[in-house]
Amino acid sequence: MWLVTVGIVGGRGTGKTVFVSLLATTAISYAVETKQHFRYYTSPEFTTVVHDIVESLKLQKWPPATLKGSLSEYRFWFGYSRLLSGVLNRFYDSLENLVGSIKKFEIPRRELYNIIEFGVYDVSGEDVDVIFRAAALAKERGSSVLEMIPDNLKAILDCDVLVFLIDSSRITTDNTDPRYKEMLDYDGLMASLMSLVALYRSSRYGVKAGKLFPVFVFTKFDTVDRKVLRALGIPDNFDRWFLEKSGNRRDINERLIEFMRRFYQHTLAIVYGGTIMGVELERAQVFVSYLMTELSEEGIPVPKVVKAPDGISYDLAYSRTEYIRFIDYFGKIANEIKKAHKVPEGVAPVTGLGR
Repeated sequence: MWLVTVGIVGGRGTGKTVFVSLLATTAISYAVETKQHFRYYTSPEFTTVVHDIVESLKLQKWPPATLKGSLSEYRFWFGYSRLLSGVLNRFYDSLENLVGSIKKFEIPRRELYNIIEFGVYDVSGEDVDVIFRAAALAKERGSSVLEMIPDNLKAILDCDVLVFLIDSSRITTDNTDPRYKEMLDYDGLMASLMSLVALYRSSRYGVKAGKLFPVFVFTKFDTVDRKVLRALGIPDNFDRWFLEKSGNRRDINERLIEFMRRFYQHTLAIVYGGTIMGVELERAQVFVSYLMTELSEEGIPVPKVVKAPDGISYDLAYSRTEYIRFIDYFGKIANEIKKAHKVPEGVAPVTGLGR
């Protein structure tokens, strides 16, 4: 078993809560559909959390936001069969010209499943601000930034994967709009946090720091101005477009990388730089998340609920195909991390996080 630590950054209000819950609920349905090819496990505590949030969304109510200082740790496990791993290898080979050279991975024949343990750290936006205030204070005092960061927040710095949730409702081409500055600020925040994590990993692990995997998710994608979508070649009925393109990711990847290039150049430049503080970075992987909404009787946007394909049950109208791609990608990078650390089969690694 190999531990992959994942830090989820950004996303205001209910953004991270909804994202993690939709990821978990997709994994549940994906495991049922694929049967022996993919498996999902979690703790009773996390099961309850996900159930409550998804139940709230299906009742067309928004869950509460992450509270300041609540470094909530969610733990769950994905199991990838050898057959599915072969499929993922072929899938990522087809994207080689977009995301760079990708090495194939194999699960030993003697193992039916490769079980991967995930620790997902949900950090509030206020906590991220604390990290950067600590960095500014360290510069004033001439001390190490790592010494100034509170211990309860250092977990985010020790992650193998940084998932940045980019609030699409703040994307604008109007430089007089207050959201324009927020968009520029978040670009700087993502680039700075990647550099800070690289510094931490380099100082803590030296030459064995391992690769850092930055992942970008455009949340609330349904709120993007349709004029912006059209300019980037994405039709107004984007939900149907994502579904139709799910079997061939090339067009989607090209459009989403263009999104990053147009609105988050600093961040993309850091990723394309390849290495920070001796820590190698994986090329950018970009995903989309949306939960379609409709107006309630009071005129307030609430989650949209639709009839499931079986015609009996109900489901949320959300970017399910993107979450499945997200799950598949994690199967690929978890094996890369495992190989990079050269952990013997059956030996649990020491992560430095007290586990």
